[in-house]
Amino acid sequence: MKHIRKAIVALLIALMALQGVGVAAASRYTTYTNQKTYVYKKASKSSAKKSVKVNTKLYVTGKSGKFLKVQNSGGSVTGYVLATCVSRNKVVAAKSATVSWKSKVVKMDWFNGGSSVLATGSYGYIYDINTGITVKIKRMGGHNHADVEPATAADTAKLLKIAGGSFSWDSHAVILWAGGKYVACAINTMPHGDQTITNNNYAGQFCLHMTGSTTHGTTTVNVNHQAAINQAYNWAH
Repeated sequence: MKHIRKAIVALLIALMALQGVGVAAASRYTTYTNQKTYVYKKASKSSAKKSVKVNTKLYVTGKSGKFLKVQNSGGSVTGYVLATCVSRNKVVAAKSATVSWKSKVVKMDWFNGGSSVLATGSYGYIYDINTGITVKIKRMGGHNHADVEPATAADTAKLLKIAGGSFSWDSHAVILWAGGKYVACAINTMPHGDQTITNNNYAGQFCLHMTGSTTHGTTTVNVNHQAAINQAYNWAH
């Protein structure tokens, strides 16, 4: 009789699944954002969105294509997040890897020595303070600021994670490691303009700013980049 009852219960569960009854509650599980990303109102990047920090706790309640349907911890807000931007476990910052050089981070004026830290044609690294992701870059040019590219396709994938899954003109606070120096900087992630590396899956360049650097062909200092530079410096100190 016990085996018969188990078989009946299994059959009922299968029938409920086919009819969509009780499945959502059973499949609800906890995730954490593994990078700074967006929660979209609909399962589309073109819908309204809200930025969320790394390690934000979300409850998954469903799936729509490459998006997961999620709720906040209180269950009062529902939205959609890219499946690649969440994980079952929290991201653990590699503190031991950064503590040894954080005290060495400085701010440098671009027009007073800063532009020579990463020479044109040379390679360096940027460390994103919000995600803990390090990207190898190459400087391909730039006069008012540095125009840089991800060194490899793997570095482009890391840059995409820093961008929250979608490249944009938003400012990100980073630390540049090059020429034996650690400099508080800011980047955007939007590919534009020329490129010298053709196999890195990144169609163009992105901008790297230091204190006092200006935008393309102007004397305008971008206030958002300068705020991100200060954020990077304050993070280190």
